[in-house]
Amino acid sequence: MYSLIGAITLFLILVTFHEYGHYSVARYFKIKILKFSIGFGPDLLNWKNKDNIKFSLSAIPFGGYVAFHDPADTENYNKLSAKEKNYVLANRPAFERSLVVLAGPIYNFILAFFVFTIVGLFIPKQSDTVSAQITELNETNFYEVVAINDKDINTVQALEVGLLDLTGYTGTVEIQLFDYTNQKNIIFNKEVSNLKFAEGQSPSSYFGIQPYADFEPRINLVQSGSTAENIGFKSGDVIKTIFQEEIKSMYQATSLLNTVGRQIPVTVNRDGKDVQLTLPSKQSGETYGFGLGPEGNSFSSSIYFGFSQTIFWIENTFKFLFKTLNGTMGFENLSGPVGIAKVAGDSLVSGVIPFLLLLGILSISLGAFNLLPLPMLDGGQFLFILVEKLKGSPISLKLKATLMNLSFILVLTLFIFVMVNDIARII
Repeated sequence: MYSLIGAITLFLILVTFHEYGHYSVARYFKIKILKFSIGFGPDLLNWKNKDNIKFSLSAIPFGGYVAFHDPADTENYNKLSAKEKNYVLANRPAFERSLVVLAGPIYNFILAFFVFTIVGLFIPKQSDTVSAQITELNETNFYEVVAINDKDINTVQALEVGLLDLTGYTGTVEIQLFDYTNQKNIIFNKEVSNLKFAEGQSPSSYFGIQPYADFEPRINLVQSGSTAENIGFKSGDVIKTIFQEEIKSMYQATSLLNTVGRQIPVTVNRDGKDVQLTLPSKQSGETYGFGLGPEGNSFSSSIYFGFSQTIFWIENTFKFLFKTLNGTMGFENLSGPVGIAKVAGDSLVSGVIPFLLLLGILSISLGAFNLLPLPMLDGGQFLFILVEKLKGSPISLKLKATLMNLSFILVLTLFIFVMVNDIARII
């Protein structure tokens, strides 16, 4: 049930926003519109507005469309006046037609930006450090993951995507680490051949890495009457050194603050000034009465989070689409409606934030997929406009129809493949 509710909600939001992109830009240019439909097939519900545009909710929820007046549709076209015919999409300048065609994917990217920005208001500032435990090195020690094959890593997301990007790679994967315990840089190498990840396997787990989002060691809680308060620790202090060692993360700080049997000298930064404090020796199980926690996002940092996440997913979605199409990543990694429904249901049960993150990522995926240069997709339609502009004459309707049918067969075949693949995963 949750899968069904989650999937329908996702599809309605994504498709409506995508098609509204085409619709709103067309309306801005006063282009004549016949119908705005969410879904395909017979109408379940429909109505018309004052401009005689038909709106409908159709039986098959996997998609939608905005139908424009077309000179080839003589029945509807001939009902228009000469002035109205001037505002038919096919008769408008290439610039206007291009904006109408590209508006759907662009609106998907805009939706993702707003969704990620909203998420940013309710989560901590994005971490700038990844700490991890490495099975093949020492399961109890913590390390900072610095880089993979010289590519800097500063978030768990970047770690997973960076490793996933190595799909098909043969050679040495060099993971640069900083050992918090021994305070030194080390290299963890793993030889791979035509690297592939099993279905449902996180790339990090393949390498025996358990990553954690890590943050600057900020004190966010000091208990009243505690040892920490009596010594002078305050909420908002940022730990800079412990035992004269530079501290980069909460995991590193926590490890050193758990030292027993000796005093712990700590330097904190408070309002731009360094303050020297010393914690007394403690026994195992004792606490000092303060906790570390990440700083929350402000409105401006939430906007930055929304922007950075949108750019991150646009770049990587196109990258993985290219890898899929050139065979580096198998088509078995793609998901269709069934797979998306399951993930949507899981995220809905997990809470609002996971569901919104999924919505943002899928919105970008939908926008990117529609920009592929296939005639039945927005990217293909834009390519038609571009070719016609360059050659100075229209492409023949017969050629357009042939290419449209071929692309339809291709997309339908892909749709069936991912459906079967999704069902096989579940069974």
